Formats: sequence, C-alpha cells, structure tokens
Amino acid sequence: MSEKDKKSIEEESKSCITRRSIIKGLIGTAGVGVFAGLTLPFGTIKNTSGKKKRQKIAKGDKLVFAVGDKANQIIKVDDLPLHKGTLAYPKGKEEHHNLILLFHSPVNNFQEPTKMDFITKNGFAAYSAICTHMGCTVEWYPHKQFSFDFPHLFCPCHQSVFDIFHGAKVLAGPAPRPLPQLPIMISDNIIVAAGDFNGPIGPQPGGK
Repeated sequence: MSEKDKKSIEEESKSCITRRSIIKGLIGTAGVGVFAGLTLPFGTIKNTSGKKKRQKIAKGDKLVFAVGDKANQIIKVDDLPLHKGTLAYPKGKEEHHNLILLFHSPVNNFQEPTKMDFITKNGFAAYSAICTHMGCTVEWYPHKQFSFDFPHLFCPCHQSVFDIFHGAKVLAGPAPRPLPQLPIMISDNIIVAAGDFNGPIGPQPGGK
C-alpha cells in the first residue's frame, strides 16, 4: 500500500471517529454503500446485548432491515438489486452480535474460501457485520476506495479491510481473522438464513 493510500485511510478513520463521538453508547458506527460510486450511511447500531447469551440464528429465520426507512421490514429479493447492500438482523433476534451485512453481487465474482453453498444462485451473500478486531461495525464499499479497486468491507475504527469475494479474508489492518459467513437462501422471494454463522463473532479472548 502506498504512502498516499495510507494517508487517505488515516484521514477516513479520523472522520469516522469524529462522527462516532457525537453518538454516545454506540459500538462501531458504520454505513453500508448502496449506490454505484457512492457510500451512504444507513445509520448506527447500538449494542444492547450486554452479557446475555446470543440467540443463535436458525434455518428459516427471515432477515429484516436493521436500519433506514425500512427498519424491521422483511427483506425481499427485489429490495436489493445488484451492487446494493444493507445491514440486517434475523427477525425476532435483533441483537448486536446478530448484525449481518447482506449484499448482492454477480455470483461469478465469488471464489473460495467463500463458502459457495452459503450464497444464493443469484449472488446474495451475508457476513457478520462485527469486526473481528475490536467489534466495530464494518462498512461495505461497492467500488474503488484507496488501493482496493473492487468491492470490500472496511472497518473505520482501525482500518481493517476484508475481501467479500474470497470468504471475507483480511486484506489489511489488525483484524486477526475473516468475518464469519452466514448461510442464506431464498424462500418465497424472501431472503432467509439457512443456519448460523460459521465461526465466532467479533473479537475473541486472546485476540484470536
């Protein structure tokens, strides 16, 4: 990564941190890029889960919008055309560690170690939206940002970058491991979970 790119990332991080300082009690504010060439904030997510045990996501759980004008509404296939994405929750299990980043991209872009049986035939995919470094909410950048000229996930807290087309593997930053992937499927034109995340969510003891 060039010095110019590093400087740009640092400036982006400072801007994000300034925004987050305005809203107390929130963990890792973030937006999700939704339009070609633009990155627009959908809002922020408050961590209200505390120490209670997370409700595991189960096969058949319907996904709902987490933020925006359609918050809590069930997500239909037509709600997310190609190159769009959103933050989501499993209906009835709306808690911080169940926060999902759902997006729609051409299916032939995905390669291993992406769990190919976890994505739909028309290119819907989902990952945990909780960074594996410090638990901030990651953002989706659908196009070029810094030295990355392809869609990727970016954590504004400490600049971790994840490759959405290769199993959300870490491309840059301090995150110690990829974001867990969520298996999804389509049922009656509705996007639903096909099971729980395939790995631990967020930071883990020992920094693993």
